[in-house]
Amino acid sequence: MARRGGPITRLKRLAGDTTRLIHTLSRLTVAELRANVGQLRGPLVMLGIAGVLALVALVLLVTTLVLGLAELVGALAASAIMTLVIAVAAWALLRGALSRLGQIDLAPRRSIATLQAQIDRFTVKRSVAEDVAHDPDRHD
Repeated sequence: MARRGGPITRLKRLAGDTTRLIHTLSRLTVAELRANVGQLRGPLVMLGIAGVLALVALVLLVTTLVLGLAELVGALAASAIMTLVIAVAAWALLRGALSRLGQIDLAPRRSIATLQAQIDRFTVKRSVAEDVAHDPDRHD
């Protein structure tokens, strides 16, 4: 195989290729992070809606049921019962939303894997380039 430039030329090409690779990977990483963060919108909207609904339900339910239960068990017991019921409902909504959020992986896994592969290739290329630089009589 014919030589394509000397060791200095090859090292310059390698440095240029590495720079382009890093720029490309940074753009890919940003795009992947944006896509991953975009997955948060649905669960976060659900959390907000659940919070508002829980507050409205709390006010209406507590008012209605405390008034109704107060005639049967007294005002204090009626308030305690309603507080417990609403707390259980809010806990169930919160647990579901947190479970969905826990399933979303924000790390740019594909970009990390690509970067690791490129680092491995660069290490091999650099090792070959250093061997060529140290042994100028070597031909590819």
